[in-house]
Amino acid sequence: MRKAPLTLTLISSAALALAACSGHSAQVALAAAQQAATAPASLPDVLDNADGLQTVAEALKVTGVATAFKGRASYTLLAPEDGAFAAAGDPDNKLMAPGDHTALAALIKDHILPGRVTPRDINAAIDASPDGQVTMSSLGGEELTFTRSGKTITVTAPDGSGAQFDGEPVIGGSSIAIPITSVLNQA
Repeated sequence: MRKAPLTLTLISSAALALAACSGHSAQVALAAAQQAATAPASLPDVLDNADGLQTVAEALKVTGVATAFKGRASYTLLAPEDGAFAAAGDPDNKLMAPGDHTALAALIKDHILPGRVTPRDINAAIDASPDGQVTMSSLGGEELTFTRSGKTITVTAPDGSGAQFDGEPVIGGSSIAIPITSVLNQA
């Protein structure tokens, strides 16, 4: 977040230089540069500063999955909290170790839904469902099932692993992260 003033200065300087070279109005170039500099931060960038979600933020980066959140498309990340990764049984931190991150990328994609879906949207879909559950496909191709008990929403993966929504969603760019209590598809 501290980078914003420096970024704005660099973009503005570049825009002014380009405007001078191309004959375009400096004001138009400066306005475009300011608009680009004030664009909302992407979800992975916002997650860097979100309490309890640093592990999933790092996982997005080391796998390269973070780039999907920097475009115009919107996604919903079911974001396992830091403690969920610790409880998943990776004491040697092999998933985050340098090298091949194929398994981690697949695991993260199992936690991403296409489109921006809020907890309120999921609640409404559960309410409208005749059997009290909603199924959505993840980017990893897994069918995730959402149910509710009282006010608690639970998501269950095909392998039987499940997690509850926990805390307020985090919004970044056109995407949303919903903190969850466990890692899905741990097998």
